[in-house]
Amino acid sequence: MFKDIVSDFKEFRIWLLNWLFYRRYAIKMSFAIRLADMKQKAFNKQFHVMLMELASGDKLVSVNRDEINKMKRKKWLPKNTNMLSLRDLIFYSTPLSRNNKSTPADRRKAKEKYLKYAKKYMSRSQT
Repeated sequence: MFKDIVSDFKEFRIWLLNWLFYRRYAIKMSFAIRLADMKQKAFNKQFHVMLMELASGDKLVSVNRDEINKMKRKKWLPKNTNMLSLRDLIFYSTPLSRNNKSTPADRRKAKEKYLKYAKKYMSRSQT
């Protein structure tokens, strides 16, 4: 009986750690999406949410085409990279102008795509 109780606590601990992991990355993605939407409303440009690999760790950033070109000049991105090849690295893109609206389904898909990526490539030992 004692073994059953211990195994139940272990299962609960694993479930709780997984839930905290997903919740943390979902909140990060929600903030990045909200920041991209706010920038799009302010500057009326299309912004993209992508993951930047920094020395301190990975960070979600919202960038537009001009900032992507700056990253290419700084050699943070390969010089021959175009927007079609970056499409796989981009989790979310805002509409092209203020008049177009992004739907909650688009945001949900972006969050799910990021969580799948986080589950696959970001181990819990880094958190």
